[in-house]
Amino acid sequence: MMNIGVKLEPVANLLNKAFFIRSYQRGYRWDENQVNDLLNDFKEFIDQSNKSEEEFYCLQPIVVKRLSNEEMIKLHRFNFDNHVIYEVIDGQQRITTVTIVLNFLKEILKNEIHLEYLPSITYEVREQSREILSDFNNYINSLEKQEELKNNIDFYHMKEVYKTIFMWFQNAEPKYPILFLKLLTSFKVNCVKVIWYEVEEQDNSIEVFRRFNVGKIPLTNAELIKASFLRENDVVSKSIKYSISKEWQQIENQLQSKFFWGFLKPQKEYPSRIEYIFDLLFVTARNETKDKIVFDRWFGTDKHSVFRYFSEETKKTDDLRTVWDKVNEVFEKLLQWHNHPEHYHYIGYMQNKEGKKRNVILELLSRKFKTKQELTNYLIDTISNDSKSFLKDNKISIDYNSDKKELRNLFFLFNIESYVSLSQSSKGEEIYRLPFDLYSSVNYDIEHIDSQTEKEVSILKSEEKIEFLKDLELDFGFEIGKPFEENITPLFKESDIEDKWEEDNINKENLNEILESTIVIVNEFLEKEPDKLDENSKNDIGNLTILNDRINRSYGNSYFNTKRRLIIDEDKRGVYIPIATKNVFLKYFSGNTKKHTRWSKSDVENYQKQIEKSLSKFMK
Repeated sequence: MMNIGVKLEPVANLLNKAFFIRSYQRGYRWDENQVNDLLNDFKEFIDQSNKSEEEFYCLQPIVVKRLSNEEMIKLHRFNFDNHVIYEVIDGQQRITTVTIVLNFLKEILKNEIHLEYLPSITYEVREQSREILSDFNNYINSLEKQEELKNNIDFYHMKEVYKTIFMWFQNAEPKYPILFLKLLTSFKVNCVKVIWYEVEEQDNSIEVFRRFNVGKIPLTNAELIKASFLRENDVVSKSIKYSISKEWQQIENQLQSKFFWGFLKPQKEYPSRIEYIFDLLFVTARNETKDKIVFDRWFGTDKHSVFRYFSEETKKTDDLRTVWDKVNEVFEKLLQWHNHPEHYHYIGYMQNKEGKKRNVILELLSRKFKTKQELTNYLIDTISNDSKSFLKDNKISIDYNSDKKELRNLFFLFNIESYVSLSQSSKGEEIYRLPFDLYSSVNYDIEHIDSQTEKEVSILKSEEKIEFLKDLELDFGFEIGKPFEENITPLFKESDIEDKWEEDNINKENLNEILESTIVIVNEFLEKEPDKLDENSKNDIGNLTILNDRINRSYGNSYFNTKRRLIIDEDKRGVYIPIATKNVFLKYFSGNTKKHTRWSKSDVENYQKQIEKSLSKFMK
């Protein structure tokens, strides 16, 4: 058999075809709403003004397989008259509904037009179905025949649909029956077409059916477009189709990279990621057209409009490479941007930042840049313009009380620039990348590096209070020394056992008193710091960072060195911590690192200067 693949087939071409519905499929089940929606869509298309003759209304895909001679012999009991029988794998509800509509039109227009052929539909487990659908009007008009079929659930649903169709036309203008018939029986002028997707004879029907129906996985634009590229014809050589097929898979494989896909950050999920490139080309073509209304009417605005566009594109030329080269060209641009440290990070930032209002990928595809530096400058200028709300007059203009979305974008950009700086320092020998897929997979809180307020211990549960005291001992016990030890010792029934913090070893009646006195001792110890952070600087940028909200809320307003230890532990366990956040708690930006357990006033100043220096290129 010749592999037809996929094409747009007028419904008129289905009128003399025979269809077979296997037993693994459910019976006919369309309801009133679905039928009314279809009829209203047909009417809306008919009523469109200024249509060109080539415009058509497109139905969703119908997936079929031609029955082999061997299968026809096995099914001889059905006495198929046609030489070709198509097994319907997906779309039997649509074919059946259109057949019922045609039966109605045949009946209501019988004195005006003779409709010779209707699709022949046979259900494997309901052998009478072909007879019913081929003589449907007699069954509808005969109470005796309806009585014979009163226990036939499929006929019941068909009859209800017929009633819905009857009522719809009763409420419509008298002109519509003939207009509907022309719409459904025209081969070219303003007709109805269906996406006809034919699989190979040797394909397993049940497996194909499961693919489209189990979990309701739809036939994607990518699959339809691929079939359109690779369909059998006498013009396109097998070597070209093999080349396209191979390159298709290579592109798909590269787009499966988490780094690549996270950098692109499309607005929707794609079962096949190459479909994203077809979407980009389609939207670009639509943006470039002078008459978008005509464009939308021609290709539609539903989920298969992209397929219809490429179906037409592949029909325009015998050289499929000219169409495929456009796909390759877009992918090559994406790949070049992905492989360039600044382009990767700046494009990725704009695609992933909160509240984004532009699709920078589409913008860049519509522009021509003579050099890589020209593109870099354009990206920096674009980010600068988008960041004026928090970067202006050569300084950072927000603090903790500002819009949290803008704060998160500020620290996101600082993380971006941290990676760009690392890549530049390696002089091209290594590209350090922010993993956008990981970064965007969590929610972030704006975190005070040194807590804004003391931890509210009165609301803590007993086990939380014990854990807090344990943290205080780990982080301050050795530094404070004897006063700390003497204060905390009464908490334990025994102090010399291997794990004195076991719950059974805690004197809980002393818990609140010892926790409060321990906090006093720690605070008095910290107050003696000559460089301690003052209250006026608590909400400054230099005392803020972003942190995974789960981690942040798990330790609340803990002391800096407790946060530092816990974040390091999380990092060791493989939890993603943004690089700038990790560097803050490692005191990477501090001039004086003698005291890793404090976040001082000078730490705040040095950190803020580093942020301003890193982001100075965007402060225009």
